[in-house]
Amino acid sequence: MKQFVQGLYVFIALSIVAPVHSFEIEVFAGSNARDLCPVVAEAPAMDAGLIWLQAEGSDEAVACQVVQQAGKSLLHFIVNDLKPFEKRVYHKADGKGKTADAVSIEENGATLKINIDGKPFTEYRTETSKKQPLQIFYPLFGPQGVRMTRGFPMEKFDGESEDHPHHQSLWVSHGDVNGVNFWHLGDNQGYQRHQKFASVADGPVCGRIEQAITWENEDGKKLLNETRTITIWGTGDDARMMDFDIVLTPADGDVTFGDTKEGGLLSLRTAYTMREVLPDKKKGTGLITNAEDATTAKNTWGKPSPWCDYSGPVGGTTAGLTIMDNPENVFYPTRYHVRDYGLFTANPFGLSHFIGKDHDGTRVLKSGETWRQQYRLYIHAGDVNQSNVKAMYVNYADGPRVVVK
Repeated sequence: MKQFVQGLYVFIALSIVAPVHSFEIEVFAGSNARDLCPVVAEAPAMDAGLIWLQAEGSDEAVACQVVQQAGKSLLHFIVNDLKPFEKRVYHKADGKGKTADAVSIEENGATLKINIDGKPFTEYRTETSKKQPLQIFYPLFGPQGVRMTRGFPMEKFDGESEDHPHHQSLWVSHGDVNGVNFWHLGDNQGYQRHQKFASVADGPVCGRIEQAITWENEDGKKLLNETRTITIWGTGDDARMMDFDIVLTPADGDVTFGDTKEGGLLSLRTAYTMREVLPDKKKGTGLITNAEDATTAKNTWGKPSPWCDYSGPVGGTTAGLTIMDNPENVFYPTRYHVRDYGLFTANPFGLSHFIGKDHDGTRVLKSGETWRQQYRLYIHAGDVNQSNVKAMYVNYADGPRVVVK
């Protein structure tokens, strides 16, 4: 793995600025203010690395990371303090400025260890086994350095319940794929096999992992080929953001995703202290909220919504996790299999459970076709209101207009 940044970016940036042609970037806010807003834009061909942007009328340079993907040069930077209907024009600046919250990725065998601003964020564990058949992120730390997901079954901590051993921190799956169970452990369970990392990049603005995965039954028969791209943004101390881009293609014939509530695609199990109902059955202070302002598991379970948030006390503070559904997704808006005991998953398939037995959420991905599903996981300090989830969703679903000239 090539890592072009380690440690103090502010110093080494002066020596690694990639040669680029002159260009300018115009960012128009639209009707919404933009803050902590990740931006990706295609640029003229240039080398991967760090460049600096300077907004007209500003003396401060902004870090911009160039990532090569599918033969394209993609600019990644974060827009802050942009007012509604404001237009900001950036030009390439000399190599100067300050960087913080850089993302570093270190390969350690089958695990990628990911830090933000030098602090542990998560590990991407890709080696599968009978007990861990999927690709998982564990542990997963919030912006205050607190553990956001349950330790069991990877680790055991006092106070945690030991139910549902298939709920393994943060993962992608579904419970019925051509009849194979990628949700539960045990008989007829499926496996997601890591094939290769097509690319791994880290830097002062984001980290990006492009991975090839196969979904297989117990006998090794391949059902699906997946390209999974995960972008981890180097946001500030109050936020963490992960963008999932999941592209599924049948490996051998049509693939049927069955109508079951036991599935995802994007799923997580929160830290136990965040639950609405605690392991001892006492009422907790965790709270589930969706974009329609419905609250509690009772009122949000199985409901379609552009986003859903699960927040509560954890590690002596309050924090939360939001799953954001991309409007371009095949099944937008997704429904949520979200429980008062901490399970939280975006599931567009389980309609007979969510609506009634006269509905069928079975979907068939035909041979030669492709599904693309995108989600943002927003891990935030504070509750759903303190963390400005509604505005953050607008940034994701209807971002600023960006023109590269």
